Amino acid sequence: MLAGYVAQRTGKPAGEIDRERRFDRLGLDSADAVALVGELEDFVDRPLSAYLPYEHPTIHQLARRVADGDS
Repeated sequence: MLAGYVAQRTGKPAGEIDRERRFDRLGLDSADAVALVGELEDFVDRPLSAYLPYEHPTIHQLARRVADGDS
């Protein structure tokens, strides 16, 4: 889901998205990060902190944090 979101925003194929690279280095800005949290909330069906992409700035880190049940 996260790689697909980044791919959609950047125009790159999802398979080419580096899951260890920071969101800002992938081409996302702060508005994209806020929108990402909204999409992720819908996906996991629970509220999440808008700060998550800043505290966990890679796809891998953010996915791990959300999978652990932290918001």
